[in-house]
Amino acid sequence: MNNPAIALALLAVASCATTDVPTGETWLWRCDGGVTFTSANTTGGNAYIEAGGQTYRLPGVVAGSGVRYFDGRVEFWEHGGDAMLNGAAGGPYENCRNDPKS
Repeated sequence: MNNPAIALALLAVASCATTDVPTGETWLWRCDGGVTFTSANTTGGNAYIEAGGQTYRLPGVVAGSGVRYFDGRVEFWEHGGDAMLNGAAGGPYENCRNDPKS
């Protein structure tokens, strides 16, 4: 490409297309034992989880039912308004129910 301005513009557009940002809705999960965490889905099919003072970005993975996010260490699984979160700080997070936060 001979025009650097056009090349730069195409690069900027391509980088915007790959941005993975929260979709806007955050869910508050209330679990057994009074522990809570939040989740937000992203435009890239991932989830941001805040639990125990830590933030995790979990990629979406195949689930037999419901939705599942797993980064090899932390796992978030949700089905029909029930969820669990394994491997995150501040847990265990079991028998969790959602409550829209925003």
